[in-house]
Amino acid sequence: MKIKTLLVLSLIPMMVGCGNQNTSGGEGADTIEITDMQNRKMTINKKAIDRVVCLGAGALRYYSYIGDVSKVVGVEEIDGQTTFGVGQALRPYYLANQSTFSALPTVGRGGPQDQTPHQETIAAARPNIIISFYSDASVNDELASALEVPVVALLQGQDGVFAEDTLKSFELLGKVFGKETKAKALVDYINSCKADFDNLTISEDTYYAGCIGRWGTTNISDSQAGFPVFKYAKVKNAYDLDKEGLVHADPDKIFVDTSGINNFVTEYKKEGQAEIYDSLKAFENGETYLLLPYNAYYTNLEIQLMSTYYVASIAHPTEFATLNFESKANEITNKFLGKELYTEMKAHQYGFGGYQKFNIKDLVK
Repeated sequence: MKIKTLLVLSLIPMMVGCGNQNTSGGEGADTIEITDMQNRKMTINKKAIDRVVCLGAGALRYYSYIGDVSKVVGVEEIDGQTTFGVGQALRPYYLANQSTFSALPTVGRGGPQDQTPHQETIAAARPNIIISFYSDASVNDELASALEVPVVALLQGQDGVFAEDTLKSFELLGKVFGKETKAKALVDYINSCKADFDNLTISEDTYYAGCIGRWGTTNISDSQAGFPVFKYAKVKNAYDLDKEGLVHADPDKIFVDTSGINNFVTEYKKEGQAEIYDSLKAFENGETYLLLPYNAYYTNLEIQLMSTYYVASIAHPTEFATLNFESKANEITNKFLGKELYTEMKAHQYGFGGYQKFNIKDLVK
């Protein structure tokens, strides 16, 4: 039996236009023509949308920024009430909406080990639109055909929160859900933040970011070429200059992503390792800092923005002399998620007190 037969007939009109409805595509229009981020064209009846499912790393995060979370009818297990995923990572969109998401049924496991849609489970939630971060357009086409609902694909650009494709995805969500004003406000805010960094001069010191999460927790040796936080904060990324390793690079300042700091503590405790790390000038000079998790089921975009301000304030103290970082962090989460979350983020098990200097010896006691 095809999955489509499991759905009520009322879902079918979602994929077809209605000739007597407004097709201008404006904020007040009912029926709109869209082209998603995979260049897939579809017609959507906005008036009929009231049951939303988000699939793939980043989809629910993006929807939480723009859409009405009360319309979400199912979440991947990584975003639900089970122990898998919950509490294992700091994700502001989950902190902001935990009571809503934890009460919803699951529509698949999600996470890095399960990036394919479970059609029967999704169908049981009876969505009339799906927001997808699956990178394979054929997967989205198959899902749309089987369930007879629009599947709107989003895309994140390489520079994360500052990338054009990211901002276009926000605008697309605004158009689909009649939230153009909200989407424009967020895009304008991000661009205004970007302008704070545009005229900075690149710092002479070298910076290194370790423990950056990718498909799970990592260690101090795990860094990222072209790290967007460093790129926009206008600092030299030691990893870009010297990929032979942290010890060989011996950067002036070291930042550790809190998602992997426990692994670093374990590494530091191994025989002979403390002496190696203690010999690095960043450790000798007390130039070691914490960054909140950059990735957690894809990029924490509001955290990326916070981290950029934090690094820039260290590298360019004169230009950011008046910055109240805690106020800025709360401003950012309020703009993205409608809540001031920095206190809660600091208290999270992977918050480690938030952005600050740290001494590795204090963590190994």
